[in-house]
Amino acid sequence: MRYILIVNSRSPVNKLEALDDAINMIANKDPDLRARIEIRYTEYGGHASEIAVEASENFGDKVAIVACGGDGTIHEVANALAFRKTPMVCIPFGTGNDFVKSVLPRRKAKNIYYLLSHLDSVVLRPIDLIRVDSYDILGTHLQNWSRYFNNVASIGLDTKVQSVAKAAVLAKKTKYVEKTAYCKAAIKSIFGNRSSEFSYSLELENGETYVSDTTEHTLISICNGKFYGNGFCPAPNASVTDGVADICVVENVKLLRAISLLISYRSGRHVGRRGVKTFRATSGIITCKDSSLQLEGNYDGEDFFGHRIRFEVYPKALILAFFES
Repeated sequence: MRYILIVNSRSPVNKLEALDDAINMIANKDPDLRARIEIRYTEYGGHASEIAVEASENFGDKVAIVACGGDGTIHEVANALAFRKTPMVCIPFGTGNDFVKSVLPRRKAKNIYYLLSHLDSVVLRPIDLIRVDSYDILGTHLQNWSRYFNNVASIGLDTKVQSVAKAAVLAKKTKYVEKTAYCKAAIKSIFGNRSSEFSYSLELENGETYVSDTTEHTLISICNGKFYGNGFCPAPNASVTDGVADICVVENVKLLRAISLLISYRSGRHVGRRGVKTFRATSGIITCKDSSLQLEGNYDGEDFFGHRIRFEVYPKALILAFFES
């Protein structure tokens, strides 16, 4: 198998240096593997997708694309390889690295040399992707805000939190700020306006339809993976291979309950608590209550907008490499 490493050129310097060290070690210990590794650095937005598509069209299942970056890089490569024969490998270089928490062994996830040196022994398995399609008030499809996602999409307070966290990191990009930005943003945002007004209907795993009985909510998350937001756990039982999305809806709650739920939501202990509804669904529609407004959401950390949002699970849509635990 040939491997093309797509490296986010904006990755932390220490990660790029660790990659160089790992590649040099492989060159010394396994020259054959090194000869089959090609390294490509991204040069602009969307470049990772272009490299992945080109490699897939040229080599098909004879090449694996190794996404070396954060959740955004993995999201971009996953969209590029959706429904193709070319597998994706994930090596976390980002801040949160939330998707890999669901698919990589934790004790090895930060060991770049281990991951690279075991490329030939990975197990390839098809995983699900979830498609989000956005529409404006007239029902026009918004192509720029419609994509597949491999991890988590959400609408509501957590998207507001993400915006605050992003701004903090851009203002002062240090390791400490990156690690604490989401938690600090969550605490800050929870004291503001926590309510988002939308209705939702879900096609459940058993074929039944569930329609929301209220329009005031704190958030709704649509989960393929377990984690997002630098370690928050909205779906502790989610699986990327079960053909179903785990849905978590937090109703509009008062401040004290919101603080309590925030703590349990981070650790995945919110399921079953008052004010929280969970579902397993194959598709659904989320609609903004106010006809003059649109919803703001994010998938895999990337922003999207729309008055009406439709999602659908696509089973076995992407071939992913799994390392031994």
